[in-house]
Amino acid sequence: MKVWMQRCLWVLLLGSTWSMAAEPLRVVTAGASVTAIVQELGLGDQVVGIDSTSVPLLEERGLPNVGYQRQLSAEGVLSLEPDVLLGTEEMGPPPVLAQLREAGVDVVVLSASPSLETLYANIAAVGERFGQGAQAADLTQRIQADIAALPASPEPAPPAIFVLTHSANGMLVAGEGTVGDSLIRLGGMSNPAADSFAQYRVLSAESLLSLAPQWILTTTKGLEMVGGVDGLLSQQPALAATPAGLAQQVIDIDDSLLVGGFSPQIAPTLRELRETAADQ
Repeated sequence: MKVWMQRCLWVLLLGSTWSMAAEPLRVVTAGASVTAIVQELGLGDQVVGIDSTSVPLLEERGLPNVGYQRQLSAEGVLSLEPDVLLGTEEMGPPPVLAQLREAGVDVVVLSASPSLETLYANIAAVGERFGQGAQAADLTQRIQADIAALPASPEPAPPAIFVLTHSANGMLVAGEGTVGDSLIRLGGMSNPAADSFAQYRVLSAESLLSLAPQWILTTTKGLEMVGGVDGLLSQQPALAATPAGLAQQVIDIDDSLLVGGFSPQIAPTLRELRETAADQ
């Protein structure tokens, strides 16, 4: 009788352990591209909070918004009782991340480098953290296949610039090492600004005209904020006087594809850019 009771107790304890192990983690994501990776790996149901850049991706769920990824508050995140905060090196500020770690939250920081190699590495890292290694490998293979199927970049590559219009400093132009620069190059175009400076800069009218872009790339949200193509060109006379401005050759890119590095959905955008570049 005693042996039988011990066996029953062991089974009950084992079942309890399995139940606790199977309990899903509570996750807060910061950065639209990171949130997109989580979605693609089938982990969306574990997300209990998102940053403002991720809202369009999970809008139908009405999840709590913890604010902009660079300006998180410890109180806002902790109120959601997360096990994991998942974002990139763009999230912060650092004191908040330190406070969250002290509170027992696993703060996972991925790279925000704008490259396909980083995208693949981030997918693998998320897959490993959540026990979805096989799914992560499958997702990477699908993206790589989509990239391999893109049209070849034209020769010569048409010059293009990437501008950010929703900045307190005015219109910024993307130089070397930026997400805009990587997008231009992977999209089969060339970035004349990258030959002169790195990161983002406000340019004089003379400098902007000297770039002579045939295409202007910007974000969808930024273009909406200035009133569309007409609004952008009317507010930026030097931009309007470039070959791209005169021909009104402006392409807007979904913001969620570029926040926190590249998104898993980047391939269709690169296809559109390469097809546009080839038509020049």
